[in-house]
This record gives sequence, structure tokens and C-alpha cells, in this order.
Amino acid sequence: MAWSKGVTISVKVPINWEAMTERSRQRLRQTVGRDTRVIHAFLGIIEQHEDQLLTGRMKNRIDDGELDKLTMTALQVKAGYSPRPSVPHDFKARFPRISQNEMTECRQTAVSLYESYLKLRMKKGLKASRPASIKGSRRIPRWVFAQRFRLIEKPTSTTRWWLDIRNSLDSVQAGRTFHDRLVIPLKMSPFHLNQLRRGKVKAVQIFTDRLRKWWVTIAVRVLIDDFQENDLPVAILGIDLGIEKAACSTVLTPEKTRETRYFIQREKVKVIKKYDGLVADLQRKMHLRRDNGLPHDKIAARLRQMKNKRENVAKEYDRVLVRQLLDYISELSKKYTLYVAIGRLKNIRMRARRGNYQGSRYRAMIHSWAFARITDSLKHGLAQLGWKVEGKDSRFCAVPEAWTSIMCWKCGSKGRRPKQNYFHCPSCGLKLNADRNGSINIAARMLMLTKSLHSVRGLGLWTRALDKTRRVPLKARRKKPSQGKSLLSEKEQTSGSGESAVVHHTQMSLLSFSDESGNGDDDPAVVSTVKTLAVVGSDDPTSVQEKEARSSGGIPSR
Repeated sequence: MAWSKGVTISVKVPINWEAMTERSRQRLRQTVGRDTRVIHAFLGIIEQHEDQLLTGRMKNRIDDGELDKLTMTALQVKAGYSPRPSVPHDFKARFPRISQNEMTECRQTAVSLYESYLKLRMKKGLKASRPASIKGSRRIPRWVFAQRFRLIEKPTSTTRWWLDIRNSLDSVQAGRTFHDRLVIPLKMSPFHLNQLRRGKVKAVQIFTDRLRKWWVTIAVRVLIDDFQENDLPVAILGIDLGIEKAACSTVLTPEKTRETRYFIQREKVKVIKKYDGLVADLQRKMHLRRDNGLPHDKIAARLRQMKNKRENVAKEYDRVLVRQLLDYISELSKKYTLYVAIGRLKNIRMRARRGNYQGSRYRAMIHSWAFARITDSLKHGLAQLGWKVEGKDSRFCAVPEAWTSIMCWKCGSKGRRPKQNYFHCPSCGLKLNADRNGSINIAARMLMLTKSLHSVRGLGLWTRALDKTRRVPLKARRKKPSQGKSLLSEKEQTSGSGESAVVHHTQMSLLSFSDESGNGDDDPAVVSTVKTLAVVGSDDPTSVQEKEARSSGGIPSR
């Protein structure tokens, strides 16, 4: 059986709690509570017998068969297998009000949680958070798969759509083959229906949020078409995420650096500052009352509510930004065979800490920046469009962003930023918007990392216009390297309109970049020499670049 080519999306639908009877509410609470206890028990068994259950080359998967041998008895087995009349941990006797299929779903949920923890532990070590405390009170919902639930359309006076799931709390103890059913009313909107019609419903999950509101998450498998090769010219879109400017993107082609577009969310900055001020006021009041020995529970509840509002506002603005980026990418895909590169801000939160001489405002700004959420949402959106976003030669890549905003894209030397949005290179005299400079460098780094693009205009060097008279043969380069000498023309200090962004030696290797701001082996951002670059013609006038750098953006530039 082959895997279907597609991507899974989740649709979050609220439960119409007011339309449920008291018995239905009680059954729903009992079912979710029972599933939570079973999942906690499975997590405890996995943690206790981790060495015995680990499998796979990287030892990051759990063997379901070995876990069944520890928890599930089996009297009727297939030919060639021996029955298990007793096991070290008999879950059938321990949880008598759950069916076999529901037990299997709880086991799969626990295994998925623990496997995610194992992968996180390989990345973060001892700092990785465990899936859930065995004695924890938080409810862990199980995934109910398509064979054991139904979405029913039944117009009534209360609601139109209902979720029908199995209710085995009484039927298992009574020994009945056909289990009872629990029907849950849903508040289904036209948006939810449109999302459900995009693919096939695979699973549901019932859970409560921090405010004790009940929800249903529906997993939908959306089938996508295979990517069709076309004869359009190749281009790379570099995206530099920011705070004042939400994002800056630049299109890079083998011939030249194309248009730049800014995505600005001025209203988001104002709203977030407003909520940050409200949160800070509540925090001061709570700490003051707590230090004076006064009750502060109500203020703490208001503080949690205000933080949730701020988070929801930030998420909504991030969704709008991702939708704008996806629309722009779809527009460019009609003209180019497009690749997308976005900056990966690794360890930026570690640098934004006390003692870095940046101030509390800078630390608060960095720690409230959800760049990973934007990157993951953009990647998920491109996957729904049929893009290859994983594996070899994927069309989406998150590249290291170290030094991209302070390094000149033309000569590779370290520049200066007199203002936040203004970049000046003292070596070649380049003056332009700092976000644009960063987006060009990000696109150029993806070129170096993508082998399929190396065949375009030579060894991945989109370096110069189609002027063969100025090209240096490859053999001559090997025999006589530049040895740190600049190939810049003495008469002309600016590049031509036909020059691409990938012109300097820094695009040849990522080994010279360091994740730390103060370290780096052969880091071009801390040396003043210029190596092996080609310059032809002239770029935009200096007056135009200065005007663009001082502007707030929003208008595509060339």
C-alpha cells in the first residue's frame, strides 16, 4: 500500500456546549478523562522500559509490538505466534471501561508523544521537556481515527453538524459487541466546511483549552498534484523577516537582482505595544500585592487572560503575513521557476539576554518575535500548493541568517548600519535598505546550498552578465588564485544593472559563518579585503538607493 501524496491540515471547530444535555456533558468528560489516564499509563510504561522498546537506526522510535507484549494479553493469535495469557502490565484488567480499538488509539497517541520527545532530546539533550508527567492533571486527548467516528449533517433547532463517536464506558463492562454512541453538536462555520471539503477527513481529537472551552480538531488529508517542470526562467526569492518591517523579499535571477517588496504591518506594532503595556501594568500590580502579603489571584487571572489575548492577536497578524507571502509567491511562480529562501534566526534568543548591552526593550522585542511560527506556516502553505519542501533539492529552504544584514552583497565586506533600515558599505560605496541587503544575501545562500541550481550559468555562480570577453577560464583560476586581491575596476566602484547578487566569495562556503556574533573562521564580515568578484556596468543611482533606504517601504523597487 503506497502513501498518498498530500499534506495534512487541521480544522479547529468549537463544540456547542450549551446545546448538549447534562448526561452528554458528563459522558464526554468521563471519556476524555479515561483516555488521559490510559495515555499517562502508556507513557509511564514506555519510560520505564525505554531501553527495551527503542528501535530504528537512530534509536528514536518505539516498537509497538514490544509495547503490546508488556501491556496487552492475547489468547487468540495468528498461526506462528504464541498466546500471551499474562503480561507484566495488564491494561485490560487495569482499565475495564475501554474497548480494544480505543486502547489502540491511546497507545498510538502515547507513542507519538514519546517519539517526538526522543527527537527533541537528540536535538536539545537534557533540556528537552518530557511528554507529560505521569501524575500531571492536564488532559491529553487521543486521536480518534476515521473508522470510529462520523460527521453527521442533521439540521435541528440547535445545530446542524454533529460528531458521532464511540462510547464504550458501559458497553464494554456489559460485554456487548455493539458499543453505545456519543453525539456531540458542533459550531460549524462556512470556513470550516470549505476546509473540510478540500480533502478527506482522517481523524479527530477532542480537547479543552486553558479557559476550559471544548474544541474538536479535525485532521484532513489534502491531496496535491505532482510538481510539473516548466521552461520558465529560474529565480530565487529571499525573505528577510523583521519587526518594524514584517518581511522584505527580493527576487534574484541569474542575470540581475530583480524587484524588492516590503511587507509592513504598522497596525500590528501599535497593537502589540498596547498589550505589552497592559501586561506590564498587571505584572507590577501583582508583584506589589504579593510582596505586601495581599491577595492577588484575580490580578493573576486577568494577567493570564491578557497574555492570551496578546498571543491571539500576534498569531492573527502572522497568518495575514503568511497569506500575503503565499499570494506573492503564487504571482511570481507564473513568471519563474521559483525557489524560496527564508532566514533562520538560530540562537538569537540566546544573544538577547542580560549583559549584552542592548537594553530591556531590545530583549523584549526579540523574545516576543515568533519567527519560527512564520517559517513553519509558510512551509506548510507551500506544501499545500504542491511544492517540495523537504529532502534533497527542495524548493523551500531556511538558510542561516548570520551576518546577512551587515555584509555587503556586492563585495562581501563588512558594512555599517547608521540606522536600523540603512546600510552603507565603506569598501564599495553601496548604500541601500538594510533589509533589502539581507534578503539578497539570504537568496544567494540558497543558491550555494541547492545543487540543482549549480547547472544554471555555470558552477552555481550567477556572477556576471553574458559578457564572455571578461570571463576568466576555470583552469586559470585554479592555477592563479586571487590570493585576496580585489578584481574591482579602478574606474568604477558600482556594479552594473545586469549583475547578479551572487558575486562575491562568501557564497562559496558556509563554513566561514558562525552562529555566534563574535566568532567565525575566515569570516568575511570581519575582514576588509575583497576576493574574486566581477563588476560590470552601474547599479541604481545613489540618490535612488538613499531615498529607498530612508523610506518606510511598501512600494516594490528595482
